[in-house]
Amino acid sequence: MIRRLPKARICTLYTTHACNLNCIYCFEKYKDSSKKMSLELAQKIILKEFEEVRKSPQSEGLKIDLFGGEPLLNFSMIKDLCEWLWQQSIDQPYIFYATTNGTLLNKEKQKWFRQHKDDFVLVMSVDGDSAMQLKNRGCTNDKLPIEFVHELWPEQPLKMTISRETVSGLADGVISLLKMGYLVDSRLAQGEEWTEEDAVTYRKELSKIAQFHLDNEDFLPGAIFTRYYTDVLSEQPATKFCGTGTNMRAYDVDGNCYPCHMFAPIVMGRDVREELKDIDFHKPETLIEDSCLQCPVVQVCPTCLGFNFLDRGNVARRDKKMCKMLLSEIKVVSGFQIQYYMKRKNHLSDEDIVKLKAALVTYQQLKDFEFEDK
Repeated sequence: MIRRLPKARICTLYTTHACNLNCIYCFEKYKDSSKKMSLELAQKIILKEFEEVRKSPQSEGLKIDLFGGEPLLNFSMIKDLCEWLWQQSIDQPYIFYATTNGTLLNKEKQKWFRQHKDDFVLVMSVDGDSAMQLKNRGCTNDKLPIEFVHELWPEQPLKMTISRETVSGLADGVISLLKMGYLVDSRLAQGEEWTEEDAVTYRKELSKIAQFHLDNEDFLPGAIFTRYYTDVLSEQPATKFCGTGTNMRAYDVDGNCYPCHMFAPIVMGRDVREELKDIDFHKPETLIEDSCLQCPVVQVCPTCLGFNFLDRGNVARRDKKMCKMLLSEIKVVSGFQIQYYMKRKNHLSDEDIVKLKAALVTYQQLKDFEFEDK
C-alpha cells in the first residue's frame, strides 16, 4: 500500500535536464543535457524543506518529487540521496516519487526499487496502446517494464498524456490498459493547438470510457472521472487547481527555487524569479482574468498557471483554446458521476451525496453548452 500524504508539502527536484526521449508535447524546450543536480545540493534542499514543513501548520509531511528530463539518467544521485535520508532522524512523514518513461529500468535498478518500494514510488508514463505511445513518445509498450511497476505499486495509475495526435484513440487506449489490469490517469497536453473538432472527438472518446465504467463496475475510473466538483457549491472565489507557490516548490539543478516546475528555466528559457516576485499565489482571486469570471465552471477549471505565464506572459490569462476541451470533459464527467451515484442511490454516504449534488449543479450549469458533431 502506497503511503499517501494528502496534506504534504511538495518539493520537486530537477535531478537532471537530460532525457533520452523526445515526446511531441514536451514543455521542456530548453534542455541542457549536461546539467544535473549534485548530491550535496539535493541534501541541503531537502533539509531546508523539512524545516518549512515544521513551520507550516498546513503541511503534514513532505512529498519529494524527483523530476527531469528523465530522472533515472541521474540514478546514482537519486540512490545516494534516498539512502542518505533514510539514515537520518526525520520527525516528519515523507515519501519519494519519480515520474519515468521506464526505458532505463534495467535489472539493477529494478532490484533497488523492489527493495525500497514502501518508501519510493515510480510513476510510469504510458500514453495508451503501442500505436499511441509511438506517436507521442517514439517507443512502444513492449519495450517498457510496465508489469514490474504495476507489481510493486498496483494502486498507482499509469500517467497518460493526451495529444492532438492521439485523442481520437483515447477510449481504445485507456480501455486496453484497464483490461490489462492497470489504472490510468489521463490528462490533456498543455500548449496544444486544440480545435473545436478536437473537442467533439474528446467528448465522444470520454463518453465511450464513461459508458465502459458504467457497464463494468469492477474497473476503477481514472482521475478525470473521479475528480469531484464540490467547489461549485461554494460561494467563495475560485481556488487554485494546484499548490503552485503555496505548498509546492521546485528547485532547478543549480538550486534556484520556483513556485513549481513549470516556472523553471528548462521550461521558460530564462530565469523568471524576478518577474514573479510580486505575484501572491495565496490569493487565487487575483489569478483570474475578468473574461473568465462569468464562466459557469470557473471554480473547477484546471488551468495551469505556469503555462499561462509561458504562453501569454500572465499567470491569470488562461488558454482559451483549452476551453471547449475542458467544458467537454466537465460535462461528460459530471454526467457520468450523476449516473454512477444514482445507480447506488440507496447506499450513498454523506460524502457521496455532496459529490452527487456537485455533479448535478455542474451539469446543470453547462446545460446551454452544446457540441457540434463534425
